[in-house]
Amino acid sequence: MKLAKSIQAKINSYAKHAYHHFFDYNLDVLTTYAQAPAKIIRILEHALFHREFVLITYQNGTTEIGQLVGRTSSGRFILRSHDHKMYHIIDLGDLFNIEVD
Repeated sequence: MKLAKSIQAKINSYAKHAYHHFFDYNLDVLTTYAQAPAKIIRILEHALFHREFVLITYQNGTTEIGQLVGRTSSGRFILRSHDHKMYHIIDLGDLFNIEVD
């Protein structure tokens, strides 16, 4: 039982630092401009097909890491959080920037 809790604690600690493990930024090339909606759709469809993790930046400045698991309509996708605990429906109108691992 202690071994299982120890393993779970290590997995949780790695999940908390997922931002640094999945995405490494070159600060010289970061931009404050939003991506075009057509580019966002292409990136989301590619990530959905290949089951890749994405870093999503919303219009309000918040970020989220997750894996796309489905598409509900032409402008909505289902995102599973990096720790597999929550599912979100994301709308293209709320997205500012998408990056794929």
